[in-house]
Amino acid sequence: MMSIRRGPLSIVLVTAMIGSAFSIFALAVLASAIIDDLGVSRTMIGVIGSVNTGVGALSAPYSGRLTDRIGPRNAVLVLMVISSFTLLLMGVSSSAWMLIVAGVIGGIPQGWGNPATNALIAATVEPGTRGVMTGIKQSGVTFAVFLAGATLPGLEQLGSWQTGCLVFAAVFALFAVGAYFILPPADAVGVTSCGPVEDSTDPLPAVIRRLAVYALLMGVASGSIGRFLALFAEESLGYTSTIAGLAVALSGLLGMGFRIWAARRAEHRVRPSTLLMQLSLIAAVSSSLLAVSPSVGRSMLWPAVVLYALGHTAWNAVINLAVIVNVPTSQAGRASGIIMLGFFMGLTIAGPVAGLIVDERGSYELVWWLSVALAAVSFIVMKRSTRAEVP
Repeated sequence: MMSIRRGPLSIVLVTAMIGSAFSIFALAVLASAIIDDLGVSRTMIGVIGSVNTGVGALSAPYSGRLTDRIGPRNAVLVLMVISSFTLLLMGVSSSAWMLIVAGVIGGIPQGWGNPATNALIAATVEPGTRGVMTGIKQSGVTFAVFLAGATLPGLEQLGSWQTGCLVFAAVFALFAVGAYFILPPADAVGVTSCGPVEDSTDPLPAVIRRLAVYALLMGVASGSIGRFLALFAEESLGYTSTIAGLAVALSGLLGMGFRIWAARRAEHRVRPSTLLMQLSLIAAVSSSLLAVSPSVGRSMLWPAVVLYALGHTAWNAVINLAVIVNVPTSQAGRASGIIMLGFFMGLTIAGPVAGLIVDERGSYELVWWLSVALAAVSFIVMKRSTRAEVP
């Protein structure tokens, strides 16, 4: 097992996850400005996001296998370059069709992020500390939410919504350069854990199938909130775009801490399946608060956001840890790809369906209640698992 200092390694893992997911959060935060500028509907915003996650879903099993073949170092570097290029395309987009093209390309790192980084952790981090490292790595996604919500509205006001995309395209290019120098070349020390591993064709453990179903359900449940939270805060609760962006940023900031906490807890204190059930229930409560906030009071948004950061986001760190600790290193990329197939299929379904419901009904309440139901079903999926099947 190659030794890479934990600090530099965590930086690479976090920045890779930020870059892989940032484009979808940028679309959500900038949705109002994009609608005004390009004249697209909410349904189209959902479709554009679903193109991104759909490509991520379909490509994840293949990028997972590719990670096992070319090694996690090369996989991380390539996905970071593609992430930067995606934001560049968004930054020069002048039509919905150009955004769709950016969504297609951005779907590749979206689906590749977890297979590549999970394989890097499996190959370079000793057991006993993988929970914390997985939580730190998964916090990159929620930090991307925070960055998008905290910075993009201001950058949009300084220039345009494209300005923010171009700024972060440059930032992600710098991330890729930094990762190139932090991760040692595989050939520098012979055949190492940062390089290719033997491609395994052994059947994956049964746990992967059940975790993929759970990820699918929670992907649908959380995807609609992630895609439309900012618009909901503006249109249904009467908040300004700045406050709506802050709500998104808060969910990301809290999600960082919750993911680290949840992954560490799953490695040392609670079975992952038990913790996943607990997080499903918390997610259902969060969605319920969103559903009643227009009638009860818009202040309900804030506890809903806090619980969203825990229930709807922390499970992702737990499920990735379950892959890392229960699947051989030679299968880590492939197994992660199957989990991400389920998750991103959920996100793909959530976007256009939620947008269509809102366009047709003129409100978000039904979307939020459907999210409650799906979180409840995900609880049942894990509840019915056997101790032998899901640890």
